Amino acid sequence: MYAESLLMDVIRTATGYTVDYAEDSTIDLLGADTITKVYVGHLGIKLQYPNQLWADGYNELENPEILYTTIQYVCNRVNWHIVRSNIAAAYKGFTPFPNDSDYSSMVFVEASVIAKTNTKIWAQELVGIIFPRIS
Repeated sequence: MYAESLLMDVIRTATGYTVDYAEDSTIDLLGADTITKVYVGHLGIKLQYPNQLWADGYNELENPEILYTTIQYVCNRVNWHIVRSNIAAAYKGFTPFPNDSDYSSMVFVEASVIAKTNTKIWAQELVGIIFPRIS
């Protein structure tokens, strides 16, 4: 694991956007101002190869884990392509463990739109860091 604040600082520094912790709540798109806002939060850990389960528990320990993190953002709809590109460029190559090659850099998993209005969009990137199970 790593502190969410590390990824938040990377995005804030690279983009200049307002970045905060993600919360389990809804975002008011109608009342939200036009400043781009980014929210970061860990979602959980899964096996990298969930369909490869072995009868031997020791072999299972060699199946790496992925820590999933969500990066949600609210922005003006006309700027969505720019905001998405800026955020992706910020986390590309990011690793909280720069001196340990056993851990991956940030990997893109998927992106989706959560909600939209005529002028605003609330979108989400799902990203991950791959952790080794056995050192």
